[in-house]
Amino acid sequence: MPPGLDVRTTHEDRTTTVVVVGEVDLLTSVRLNRELQIAFEAEPEWLRIDLSEVAFMDTTGVAVLLKARRQALEAGCRFTVKAASPTIQRLLEITGLATLLGE
Repeated sequence: MPPGLDVRTTHEDRTTTVVVVGEVDLLTSVRLNRELQIAFEAEPEWLRIDLSEVAFMDTTGVAVLLKARRQALEAGCRFTVKAASPTIQRLLEITGLATLLGE
């Protein structure tokens, strides 16, 4: 059975944190996108994405993050990647997104 994806969302004051666990690929990015859309329904002032427990992310996962960032900017919401595993941190650095998405 291929690795899956678990997404947990918490709300504290006007900050929403989305913790992602597992692998983000073509199949699981659909779920991540859906969970982020649900998170936006709470109208947070700050949306934080925790990727510290993500072992793998392909370009579809990156696209989901960029879409969510654009949506956050349009809504006047701060958007950051709170933490990233070494593998994902390297991906963000290689793609030039580390400074764009980091806290």
